[in-house]
Amino acid sequence: MSLRQELLAVLRDADEPLTVRHLAAAVGRPPTTVRFHLDRLQRDGAVAARPVGQAGPGRPRLGYTARRASADRDDGSEYRLLAGALAEALADHPDGPGRALAAGVALGSARANPDAEPLDDLVDVLTDAGFAPVAEADRIRLCRCPFLEAARAQPAITCSVHRGLMQGVLDAPRTGDAPARQVTALEAFVDGDQCLATIGTAGGQR
Repeated sequence: MSLRQELLAVLRDADEPLTVRHLAAAVGRPPTTVRFHLDRLQRDGAVAARPVGQAGPGRPRLGYTARRASADRDDGSEYRLLAGALAEALADHPDGPGRALAAGVALGSARANPDAEPLDDLVDVLTDAGFAPVAEADRIRLCRCPFLEAARAQPAITCSVHRGLMQGVLDAPRTGDAPARQVTALEAFVDGDQCLATIGTAGGQR
C-alpha cells in the first residue's frame, strides 16, 4: 500500500477532519512528506480541506477529509475510452511516440516527491496510477495496466507514455543525493498482461 493509499484509509475511517500532525502520527511519516501527498490528493479530488480550530493570527490549521471521487463511483470506462481515443489520435501523428513520451515525462515530474528516494518514489507513483508494481532488484514488474485496451491497440503510444512517466519521476529534482537513474528497457506483455521495466544508472549501466 502506498503512502497516499494509507492516508486515504486513515481519512475514510476518521469521524472528523484530521490535521497534518494527526495524519503524520497515524502513518509514521514526517509532516512535510504527509503534506506533499495531501496536496496531490487534494489536487486529484480525493480529499477536501477546510480550516479547523479557532481563528487566530497566522495561517489557519487545515483539517482533511476523504471524499468519493468519480473513480470510486464507477468502473472508469469513460477514462479508458478517452485514453483509447487519445492514443489513436497520437498514432496518426508523425512523432506520436515522441509526443507521448514527452507527455509522460511531464506527468511523472509533476507527481514526483522531491523528498523521497527515486526508486521508492517511482513505486509510489506507479501504485497510485494503478500499475500494481513489484520491485525486483533493478527491475519493476507492472502487474496491471490501467489502460490495457489502449496498450494492446496502440502499444507504441501507450507504452511511450508509461515509460515517460517513469523517467519523469526518476529525473525529478531531489533534496538529497541520489544516483541518476533511467529506464533502460520496458518490455510489454511479459507473462501475459504484465510489463517489465529495467532501471539502470545514467549512462546505461545497471
